[in-house]
Amino acid sequence: MRIDLARYLARVQLDPNHQRYLREEALPGGPVLIVGHHAAFATSPRPGTPIAVFPGIEPATPATDYPILALVRVEHATGVITVADDGTSRIHWEENVFPGLPTGISWYLRPAELDPATGRWVLAAGRWAAGGCHAQLPRSVTTQVPGAPSSVAIHDQDSHTGRRWPS
Repeated sequence: MRIDLARYLARVQLDPNHQRYLREEALPGGPVLIVGHHAAFATSPRPGTPIAVFPGIEPATPATDYPILALVRVEHATGVITVADDGTSRIHWEENVFPGLPTGISWYLRPAELDPATGRWVLAAGRWAAGGCHAQLPRSVTTQVPGAPSSVAIHDQDSHTGRRWPS
């Protein structure tokens, strides 16, 4: 059975806030393939975290020349521990506890890879930073992930080496 991957391809463009600083050559060579999504609470998910795969994207999906990414949603919060007079404690989550930390909900694309041990799609190893590009999500992705915006940042740049995923 032939799988139609085109419905999960996202067009890439320079982030409007970075167009003055980046050249068109900074763009990946074509679209990116979004294989699934993951929702996280409080902090960004760790590498190796399994993702919910979109229909038609299987581990047996043929190799593609497109960079493979996952849509990530993070609801940012800080755990605040309150200790009572009797020594018991409770934790609750708050936003805007420390100035400068992210608040609210963040959406971005992050590299994904196939875990050979489990045969599942997972978030790729490494620390990935925004590289100045945005992706225009296709309708097939935004309808399957409630609340997803139509344009998201792509976190595909290794902050230590400056290399892009999957180069």
